[in-house]
Amino acid sequence: MLDEEQAFKAGRVAARRFINWMRRARGNQAARAEALPLRRDMVTLLTYVRDNRVTGTRSTGNLPLKAVREVTARFVHPPQLDTTIGDRTFRLRSEYDVWPLYFLHTLAEVGELLEGGPARRWRLAPDGAGLLTAAPLIQVWIMFVIWWKRVNWLIAYPFGGMGESLPPRFEEITLAHLLSLPANTRIPFEPFADRLIQETGLKWTAPDMTYARMSLHSAIRRLVIGILADFGAVEPEYQDKPLGRGTTRELVAFRITSLGKGLLESLEG
Repeated sequence: MLDEEQAFKAGRVAARRFINWMRRARGNQAARAEALPLRRDMVTLLTYVRDNRVTGTRSTGNLPLKAVREVTARFVHPPQLDTTIGDRTFRLRSEYDVWPLYFLHTLAEVGELLEGGPARRWRLAPDGAGLLTAAPLIQVWIMFVIWWKRVNWLIAYPFGGMGESLPPRFEEITLAHLLSLPANTRIPFEPFADRLIQETGLKWTAPDMTYARMSLHSAIRRLVIGILADFGAVEPEYQDKPLGRGTTRELVAFRITSLGKGLLESLEG
């Protein structure tokens, strides 16, 4: 049975609604959270920093390349770090090149799960130690709250066409829009994106407006649906689309999962 005191000690936001939801949740929701690659990879990162001496790079405080390789090798789905094209091999240059790790490290740093910085040793912070001992559903919830409330979402779409910040209340309007949708129901992506762009006032401000709508749809796909999928909050639906001589995968719809509904509802109020 979930210990409410454990939930409050593990995170700083006392979301009673989510705790109550967890108590009502079926066993498959706990199993879904436990199996979630994002959660398991965060545990891997925090455990590695706890058990190893890791000093941030002098310029940015990022993890050194040795740590990047060792941590990502233990991920559920280890990312490719080096790329060979013809007779040339392009080797990993920094943590910034490895989005799965950079995303987790950002969550851990902004959420004060880790302590460190440029030329300083990274250490597990008290909240990080608390997260490691929390139940999987609480671990996912803590990470989700950090993302939604504290991180600049533009790190997931690092292009200059929308400026350096999202429109005011973008996250609030996005939450309201998502909460208005039923769980476990197919939602076509393009109407969802068009409505969200209109209601939030999201604009493409780059001089070349030729691909503005396509770029804004890409932003919604990355900033909203892609991240929610990482948290197990939505299940995206793709279809192959012709592109040149090959094909590309295009997001056509998504479903909000029961886990996602609980995570989103915990952010209300």
